[in-house]
Amino acid sequence: MRIGTYFGIPLKVNPFFILLLVLAFYFGKLTEALILFAIVIWHESFHVVMAKIYGLDITGIELLPFGGVARLEAILQLNPQIEWVVAIVGPISNILLILVYYGLSPYFDWEWPWIGFFIQANLGMALFNCIPVLPLDGGRVLRSILVKWRGFKEATTIAAILGQILSVLLLLWGGYAAFQGEYNALVFSFAGVMLFWTARGEQKNASYVFMRYLTRKKNDLRLKRVLAAKELVATDETSLGEIFQCFQPPCYHLIWVLDLDGKILGLVGELELIQALFEQGLTYKVGLMIERKDIV
Repeated sequence: MRIGTYFGIPLKVNPFFILLLVLAFYFGKLTEALILFAIVIWHESFHVVMAKIYGLDITGIELLPFGGVARLEAILQLNPQIEWVVAIVGPISNILLILVYYGLSPYFDWEWPWIGFFIQANLGMALFNCIPVLPLDGGRVLRSILVKWRGFKEATTIAAILGQILSVLLLLWGGYAAFQGEYNALVFSFAGVMLFWTARGEQKNASYVFMRYLTRKKNDLRLKRVLAAKELVATDETSLGEIFQCFQPPCYHLIWVLDLDGKILGLVGELELIQALFEQGLTYKVGLMIERKDIV
């Protein structure tokens, strides 16, 4: 649900967050929920500021009880190191609040009754977001590492599947603890359902974002005129879909096409593959592109 804008960026609240606020009101924990909401805003602000520093366009922010998800317009064009930095500043922001409190506490008499919860919530959000699974910040750090060897789509899938595994474990643990009489542990089940939902969305969105990236690479090359290159080797029977899964941003890719005997048949550029994708589809064999070149 959209609730407004934040620094000109559309701001949404995840339905699970709204449910959390309703339940908090019902159980007399509305103050804690509002504190958590403020901490999430603080956490996400650091992502936004860092993204702006790197000149990235953010199309929207979705707030979740454990943080938020910033939708980047061109995430595939990110240098993996940039995604790492943008992700890690979230947990750092929560640790910073804790350090500020302990740094100033000798000089101020803190009488706010919720300070204990405030510190615990910041610490919990920082540690939880460091877990290397999507959609958490740690998962984005993991993806920025995996993308160097696996490509964006596969790296996203791996991190998202890990997120779904964690969500199932949280769901089972919360249910088991509640069965034993620890009803407060139901919060883990709640987190598990929410995490699974969001991780699943990240996995499904990977293909869409990837395709959007391919269409933008043409404009990227025209604007920058010079890009770092990465060479790949593929047999003539390799499909375009298989090749695209090996792409690693922000490089421009050149594909050497070989037959099964290792003989070089030709060279295909990334823009040519993009064009073939829209004309022929993901299952089209790269070797057929060489044959078409020869005919022409």
